[in-house]
Amino acid sequence: AEEALAQRDDAIALALARAQAAQDQIGFLNGITLPDEGATDVDTLRAIGQLIASDGTAARAAMRAAEAEARALRTDREDLEFAVAQARSALDAVTPPNTKPAVLTLDVQADAAGAATLTLRYVNDSASWAPVYSMYLDDDTALQVDRGATVRQQSSENWENVALTVSTLSPFRGTDPGTLWPILRRIEDPKKQQLELSRMRSDMAGAPSPMLAEPLVEEEQNVVIASADFSGVGVSYTLPGQVTVPTGGETVQIALDTLNFDAALSARAVPRVNNTAFRQVNFENTSSDIILPGQATLYVDGHLVGLTRIDTLPPNAETDVFFGPIEGLRLKRTVLDRNEGDRGLISRSNEEREEIRLEVENLTDKAWGVAVRENVPFSEQEDLQIDWRANPAPDTEAVDDRRGILEWQLEIAPGETRVISIETTITWPEGMVLR
Repeated sequence: AEEALAQRDDAIALALARAQAAQDQIGFLNGITLPDEGATDVDTLRAIGQLIASDGTAARAAMRAAEAEARALRTDREDLEFAVAQARSALDAVTPPNTKPAVLTLDVQADAAGAATLTLRYVNDSASWAPVYSMYLDDDTALQVDRGATVRQQSSENWENVALTVSTLSPFRGTDPGTLWPILRRIEDPKKQQLELSRMRSDMAGAPSPMLAEPLVEEEQNVVIASADFSGVGVSYTLPGQVTVPTGGETVQIALDTLNFDAALSARAVPRVNNTAFRQVNFENTSSDIILPGQATLYVDGHLVGLTRIDTLPPNAETDVFFGPIEGLRLKRTVLDRNEGDRGLISRSNEEREEIRLEVENLTDKAWGVAVRENVPFSEQEDLQIDWRANPAPDTEAVDDRRGILEWQLEIAPGETRVISIETTITWPEGMVLR
């Protein structure tokens, strides 16, 4: 490939050389000067003029032809360059890395001549792996999970046709749980502290350093030591067959196995944030394996809907995975009335009232169970009173123990629209501001 590219460059250079030679000839002809008047006869002048005309025309034609040839030769040069790059990449892939290996010297003794096998075991922190998943939801009730692993390494050695086992254990994360240090607390007389501060200010009078505006408070600092974030003996997978992982950080994806689960399909709607509901799939890990955290590619009826990340799921545990929006479940949130005194983030009125309406419309051809969520304000101050009323009443008033997060469990038939009304009133004493 390099020779083909070099030959093409040579041909281009020769064409340009002919063009330059023709241009030099034109320059020479243009530089011919006529003899002094009366020193040359008419035939000689005519011969000089014919020479310039004929040779000049031929030289210009040769120059144009050579330039056209050079342009034509350049047309396919990029393909030759690409062929060289491909060949170089293929060569690099099969060439052992040019690094200085560690030197290991062994003294071996044998009773008789014959073949021997040497096995080396050593630790290298330049290799890593991560679980990946493809999750297929079909017929709204069947969930297929294809498990895989991505492997990359920068050990300066190409792994060619190796038996590979991956594990969740990491020998580089530490083995001890860390150390707790004593927490020293103390109390001081504020009057004595203020006197000491005044004395310090007097001593610092006239100094360029700024004076302290508040009492000096000293606290013992806690020392936090990093510790391992896992326990147990971990999970290991022996990858099927033999794999090849080149050095240099290139990621290789390897298929593992397939798990099948029964799925419960529903929808979640957050009208304050979205104008459509989202497909929610709940399933239980009925396998005997731990599903490790990793990135998952999601498909619905064979169509790619997006990417997500799943958390660790032990056997017999349940989880929810969202498979993208449901365009046929339309959401609308309307503020019907609002009285908040002065507009803006700070209100100086002592009452604020808001009335909103949530609408969920089912434009699909099937009934959906929809969990609708909305938030209302809450207070931890006795003088700040917050009252709200909802019609219909929510099924849950603190979703996941989060105060002020309401949820309604609705069954919506095809073509049906369900409406939720919420009215919130906030009152506080005169002279105070609401933030």
